[in-house]
Amino acid sequence: MHLDILNVIKDQNPVCFITEQSTSNDFKNEFSKNALLIELFRWSKKAKFKKHIAKKIAFKINNTPNAVVFGCNSHLFYYLLPFLSPNVKKIDLIHYFIGDHSFEEISLPLVPLLNNRVVLGPKHLEQLTSYYVQKNIDRKYAERIKIIANQVDIPSIPADKDFKNDLRILFIARNAPEKRVPVFLKIARRSEELNLPYKFTMIGNFENFRHQASENIQFIPRITNKSLLNIEYAQSHFVMLTSSFEGFPMVLLEGMALGNIPIITNVGEVAGKINETTNTGFIIENYSDEESLVRDFVDKLLFIANHRELLPTISQNSIEIVKNDFNYELFKKNYRNLLLADIPDAQ
Repeated sequence: MHLDILNVIKDQNPVCFITEQSTSNDFKNEFSKNALLIELFRWSKKAKFKKHIAKKIAFKINNTPNAVVFGCNSHLFYYLLPFLSPNVKKIDLIHYFIGDHSFEEISLPLVPLLNNRVVLGPKHLEQLTSYYVQKNIDRKYAERIKIIANQVDIPSIPADKDFKNDLRILFIARNAPEKRVPVFLKIARRSEELNLPYKFTMIGNFENFRHQASENIQFIPRITNKSLLNIEYAQSHFVMLTSSFEGFPMVLLEGMALGNIPIITNVGEVAGKINETTNTGFIIENYSDEESLVRDFVDKLLFIANHRELLPTISQNSIEIVKNDFNYELFKKNYRNLLLADIPDAQ
């Protein structure tokens, strides 16, 4: 998503500061093509250098006409804010709501310095507004919060699906605790025990889970080539995520663009677009109890196996959601309006 934002404004020659060490360099070349890339890493954290670095960056920004600073998931961004001139436009992006012990809490004293905040949907907007009230932040600052949804390309690969034979379920994620990988493994094992017509595929760094896996799980290493990943989406029927929290996952949108039906916990903004009422996918209650979570996922898979006639319509509806609500043109328009509104001739 951050790369998409840079792509939208690359004609303005942006500078991109990377303040945290990434787990990989997968997108580094793409970032470099869209911006002047400056990697700070430990220089943004060391107490001895942090203030010096922040002041140097602020001095340069403050002396740049029509400067806009946009931050996300960066402690240095919030540390930098008090050093920036009132003439500098300051905006942050928050992917999902956590509340205390998060960037939302860290940023609270700095909310008056932000010209705008970006969230992914109305649920987060409501949560953040309530959080302001709870923390005695003036409600007028909630009026500065903007909703801008993610975007995803619609691939040229045909999205026709055959729902009559075995059904393939994709799980694509980082190997992180909030993804709850053991839950997915248990769902697959329970499905195998019940002889349900599903094959499960995990794409990512999950080799350390292979010894726990049932026979119906295929492991594929992390795929960084978008075309190759689209082939996997094209050959699948569902994207399943068992996460404890998300905003609106990009893998979900990428899968939906190729007709994959979402099966996901009720996290972030997902239920506003995906639900059984509108025939757009399947939402599972986001239990903290692992067994309850596995039970509900398996119950849903039983229902789906017995109601295959619903699947072609849900698949097509998934594609239409992406086309209408998560397209590039809408994304581009919203971000250029937000970031470049006060810059002459930028539109």
